Amino acid sequence: MQCPKCLGEMQPLTFNDVEVDRCTKCYGLFFDHLEKEMLKKMEGSEELDVGDEFVGATYNEILDVPCPKCKTKMDHVVHTDPFEIKFECCSACKGVYFDAGEFRDYLEDEIYEQFQDVVDHLE
Repeated sequence: MQCPKCLGEMQPLTFNDVEVDRCTKCYGLFFDHLEKEMLKKMEGSEELDVGDEFVGATYNEILDVPCPKCKTKMDHVVHTDPFEIKFECCSACKGVYFDAGEFRDYLEDEIYEQFQDVVDHLE
């Protein structure tokens, strides 16, 4: 599998029996359908995202991104609540690509939501 951003080789990695693909050059991550949701629930899954977020931000400017799995042009998604997270999603196979640092941001969003739930419960 080839990275849709830098064209590097995507290497499979396994975390708690969930296999994802990480680029050996830019460290972007590709998740098959629902893998990011499964990993979001697992403590320590942020270890998969080892890339430099500033390098990832430069790759975020690439607009024509083919899905590394099925080659369909991926859609750009901007999630803004509570933090802005940009990533690509494939409408055909439902895979998701995060540039380096974006999966950590995605997980921090979950931590913020949990914290907010606790605060709301205390009020």
